[in-house]
Amino acid sequence: MYLMRYVILFYIGFLIPVWNLNAQAEEERFNESEFVIQDRFVKSKFLVVSGKKDDAIKLLDSIRRDAPTNGTVYFELAKLFSEKKDYNQTESNLKSALKYSPDNFWFWDFAADYYTQIGRTDDAKSAIRKMLDLQPKNAEVYNQLIDLDIKNNNPEAALMTIDAMEKNIGWSTNLTLKKAEILDKSGRTDEAIVQLNTLVTKFPKEIKYLNLITKVLHSNDRIAESEPYIRKILEIDPNDTDAKFALILLTKSSLKKEDVLTALHPLISNPDVSIDLKIKELLPYVQKHAENNDTLLGRELTVICDKLVIAHPKEAKAHAIYADILKNSGNTIAAIRQYEKTLSLNKNNFMVWEQLMYCLDAVENYTQLSATANEAIDYFPNQAISYYFAGKAYIFLNDLKKSSSLLEEASLISAGNPAIESRIHTAKALTAIKQNDMKKAESLADIALELSKDKNADAYEVKGDIAMALKDVKNAEKYWQKAIMLEGNKSRLQSKINNLKSN
Repeated sequence: MYLMRYVILFYIGFLIPVWNLNAQAEEERFNESEFVIQDRFVKSKFLVVSGKKDDAIKLLDSIRRDAPTNGTVYFELAKLFSEKKDYNQTESNLKSALKYSPDNFWFWDFAADYYTQIGRTDDAKSAIRKMLDLQPKNAEVYNQLIDLDIKNNNPEAALMTIDAMEKNIGWSTNLTLKKAEILDKSGRTDEAIVQLNTLVTKFPKEIKYLNLITKVLHSNDRIAESEPYIRKILEIDPNDTDAKFALILLTKSSLKKEDVLTALHPLISNPDVSIDLKIKELLPYVQKHAENNDTLLGRELTVICDKLVIAHPKEAKAHAIYADILKNSGNTIAAIRQYEKTLSLNKNNFMVWEQLMYCLDAVENYTQLSATANEAIDYFPNQAISYYFAGKAYIFLNDLKKSSSLLEEASLISAGNPAIESRIHTAKALTAIKQNDMKKAESLADIALELSKDKNADAYEVKGDIAMALKDVKNAEKYWQKAIMLEGNKSRLQSKINNLKSN
């Protein structure tokens, strides 16, 4: 019988903490009473595994009364009470566990995690230091203390721990990198670079450490200082495309503004250069073009982005930035193709959906607009603008019932957003025109203009349409001209004005 129990307990030992019920070291066999307690402890573990944790707590509590100085029992109780978020009982049992088993590393490990979880940083650090006393060469414990200090915005303490770690375990590249990272985030850029330079000295052919120095300098607006490191990279690897690109960017200040983009063409065309680096450089020019509609800049950007999508045909962001340039240049049909290509690669950016819907509305492709808007709703059901575009499309597709339903949903989702509400009222005015209710249409258009503070070009266009329907030619032209000034659909509006004058 005893032999069978020893066999069972041998295997159970791999699943539960080492058990010690104050048996004397010189005893080679457990007595019957100790086996009974041992069996009860094993049963408590099975209760935990089977999800009967309250029963396990009751059983462990009874064992505690029979074995009041056994740290393992208190430890198991602490873990169970922690899961129940009963912090008073957790702490009480944890203290007893540590009292009776002060040298148990895993008990202190649990204590460190527990105190960190409840925000008692000083107690957590004390527990970690005890773990280091027990295992002074355990790198994971040092890292635990470093991470805790960083999390609590105490970089000096973290650096001291790294020094202690180097003293007890030895120097390593990871420790130097960690020290450099902490110094950089603390604003001590020069000291961070000193640390990284030690790695450059030890590993003179390793480009990655030179790259890290350039990144630190760039992130701290000290770009010019990175030039010697970039040139060192090119000495090691003359074909490093990122370094070539970076060197060109460094010399931008010496180039004329009109020559900067031209200088970037070879590297924009190189598929080995990071797409993110390219877009980061192009973005300021794209934004400038969007603001001032510089025709020459638009042409240059169109050429360079054509090269960009050839170099990165499967990158959604390449097609998206190209589409934005085409749209801002007035090449709406080409922009639509690029937005569609973007969405075929990645449907998760709502701004792309939105720009595509604006373009489809501009070219009056209401069949495709309704399909695109409905698909956008499937992916982003909380975006009111999609419901608006779908509703507007159905007006021109002569499904006024469906349009009305979608516009009401748009209004509900917009939660009073004046820009969206202005568009919704404009669409409703279009519906009223189709129903030949000019009085209602004019009232809705006026509300749309009020909501937009007289900046809704489409609402002015509708006002012109209403005036034309009422044979008020003078006001029709006035409203359409106002819509053109507000950057409405110029080709459509000019066509209406020309038709008016020809008649």
